[in-house]
Amino acid sequence: MHLTRDDYEISIICALPLEAEAVRALFDEVDSSTSNENNEGLTKAPEDTNVYTLGAIGRHRVVLVSMPGMGKISAAATAATLKQSFRKIKLTLLVGICGGVPGEEVQQIRLGDVVIGEQVIHYDFGRQQETGLETKDDRRGSLGGQTPEIRAFVNKLKSGKKSLQEKVFTYLTPILEKSSPVNINLRDNLYLPGYWHIHRDGKGCIGEPCEMNKHICQGARISSCEELKCDRSQIDIDSRRKPKPSIHFGPVASGDKIMRSATVRDEIARKEQVIAFDMEAAGAWDYLPCLLIKGVSDYADSHKNKNWQNYAALTAAVCVKAVLEQWVTTEKRSKEFQIQHNYTNHNCNFYNQGEANNYGTLNLTFSTGGKGP
Repeated sequence: MHLTRDDYEISIICALPLEAEAVRALFDEVDSSTSNENNEGLTKAPEDTNVYTLGAIGRHRVVLVSMPGMGKISAAATAATLKQSFRKIKLTLLVGICGGVPGEEVQQIRLGDVVIGEQVIHYDFGRQQETGLETKDDRRGSLGGQTPEIRAFVNKLKSGKKSLQEKVFTYLTPILEKSSPVNINLRDNLYLPGYWHIHRDGKGCIGEPCEMNKHICQGARISSCEELKCDRSQIDIDSRRKPKPSIHFGPVASGDKIMRSATVRDEIARKEQVIAFDMEAAGAWDYLPCLLIKGVSDYADSHKNKNWQNYAALTAAVCVKAVLEQWVTTEKRSKEFQIQHNYTNHNCNFYNQGEANNYGTLNLTFSTGGKGP
């Protein structure tokens, strides 16, 4: 089948290689490279520096792009460049891992759960004053909103949340049963917000020594809880991986800072009602019609580590597969139909009152602007 760039209306953007790898593993089909000059339909725009993997997930043709780095600037550049090559994109999925806000007992977010972002809050947007960062009151409105189609789609997903979770579990189970780096006994440890990840005895510190409520040294930041002998009595949640990941809908805070503070996390969450933190959504949101789907790999606190990243990336990727099953593609019309629709010649008979029984022909040619009915 001969494909052109206009055959792709879904794009997936990932910031980390492990995120892209998880999505790529779920492709049902991989198309030819965009750099294949012998296939005019799969080239890319001259100014496009992105690297793509093209293929299919289910019935959808999908563009997967890996960002050159993390953060808003990289995400914005990737999104803006993607638009140059793939002009028919109607849905862009921002897929990967994020830091979760634990929340209350009613809707408690756990490691491995999936967050679907209904809105993105640019939480580090403001002015740096002598007293600290003065955030702008309109940072919710500083980012473009989702299209009506995507908002309606999110509502559809929310109404079928239970069946969506079951579908994710159905796809996840056989993957976890195979020998895999994510098929290990992960432990979900949520420490109390006031309990910092520091050296308790002052030994092993690099640079300025650790001090509770004041400073965490560089050595502690790269050490595990086991190495620092973090007190397990300070754990709020202590359990192995849940058998089924849950799906949560809500606003997501996005910024260039890596959130590693439970105190700041909870303060922003209370103020903005966000359920997760990410670093890319604020960059891509204004350029493409976006929907964020990310797996929770940590609690955005000082005990943050990489143990859950592979599993969280996998649950997000599996959720993408389940979500796309409910997305309806645009009807593809033939080239002949488009030409006939865009430029229509109408021959209209008219009566010339100046001469009895003298009929003429008036030729009206007009363009409908290329839009469908």
